[in-house]
Amino acid sequence: MKKNRRSGFTLVEVSLFLAISGLLLAGIIAGTQSSIRAQRFKDSVQNYAEFLRSVYSEVGNPQSPGDGRSNYSIYGRLVTFGQSTRPDGTSIPNNEQRIYVYDVIGGGDNIGTTSVVNALSTANASVVFENKNSSGTIISVTLAGNVREYTPTWGASIDSTTNGSPYTGSILIVRHPKSGAISTLVSSRVIQVNRTVVDANNSKNFSPATKILKDNLSSFAAAEVNFCVNPNGPNFTADVRRNVRIISGARNASGVDLINQDDANNKCLK
Repeated sequence: MKKNRRSGFTLVEVSLFLAISGLLLAGIIAGTQSSIRAQRFKDSVQNYAEFLRSVYSEVGNPQSPGDGRSNYSIYGRLVTFGQSTRPDGTSIPNNEQRIYVYDVIGGGDNIGTTSVVNALSTANASVVFENKNSSGTIISVTLAGNVREYTPTWGASIDSTTNGSPYTGSILIVRHPKSGAISTLVSSRVIQVNRTVVDANNSKNFSPATKILKDNLSSFAAAEVNFCVNPNGPNFTADVRRNVRIISGARNASGVDLINQDDANNKCLK
């Protein structure tokens, strides 16, 4: 008489199967997460480069603010890095990075073919606009035109090349009021534009606001700008930061370069 044999798996076999399956699954998940992080970083770099290129496109194809200021022209854009407050006056948390783009407008006659800085000064270029009454008295100050905010995608940070901290300063991408040639000017100063400056105060003392750009023009000069796009914000220290560069005196979107990771000229190498 034959004995019936019990079919199935032992507890040891099941345990081994589960352990091996778990290791395989963990490897797949880790690989997938790594691929996702790499793709997000790539997207952050591309997105930032396209943001900068879009500013050049806007300067090359200016649009009217549409508010009837026919005596003024749009000369370009002011891009600020490191403002402590938003244009509405609210504070920006220390762990957040905001980049602002302002219209630069101005007006005036007798603008010669001098340097773009002198020409902008002669044209009283500014990011704010004086609203005057019939007697010529300034009654309010408002932003000159459009303003937009850019935030690096996927938690990336736009860093400097020197110490790995978030980049601070200002960039003017402007057309010469006379010749129309586009220039890129750089300043280490953060041109702070906020509600306090724009609205001034109840005493109607607007003179500081009208000089917000003009008094800082002398700090701008043509120079190369290097940004390090950090994939995980200002506390990340890996050697994967990507160099985005604006060449000195860039005149159009082609002046924005993505430097290869293994390029000897990569300013973001540790």
